[in-house]
Amino acid sequence: ATLPEGWASDAAGNPTTDPAVAAEGLLRPIGAYKGTGLALMMGLLSTLLSGAAFGAELGNMADGPRPGSDGHFLAAIDIAAFVPAEDFATRLAGIAEGLRAGATAPGHERIHMPGDIERETAAAYARDGIPLTPETVAGIEAMAAKFGVSTGAL
Repeated sequence: ATLPEGWASDAAGNPTTDPAVAAEGLLRPIGAYKGTGLALMMGLLSTLLSGAAFGAELGNMADGPRPGSDGHFLAAIDIAAFVPAEDFATRLAGIAEGLRAGATAPGHERIHMPGDIERETAAAYARDGIPLTPETVAGIEAMAAKFGVSTGAL
């Protein structure tokens, strides 16, 4: 298997599509230099403000991250301090609908906005129940049998 073009670099910074070579190098952020700038700013805000590890301080692709050393950045914005919240919500809904109405790539039926899939999944789970994989059902049944508990109608 290969990686898509532009996703990774080798240890010397050269583009690669070889996953083994990429494991010794790094994954590239989306958006070329603009993506790099965005990734850098988010990384700095989520680490320097909290004292968390940044970049290689966190770990590496081979060994994984050092537990407990990652950080997060959250921002809360009082929209009403800038514009009326109702106006913001109305404009945002219009922008979202405009984006959803855009042309789709071949093989795709629609454009999703952030949260669309999650809201649809939550509604389906509330309506139909949460689907369980055969492995999950087998695990539940094994534990129920071990402790002499009925699983009911799984």
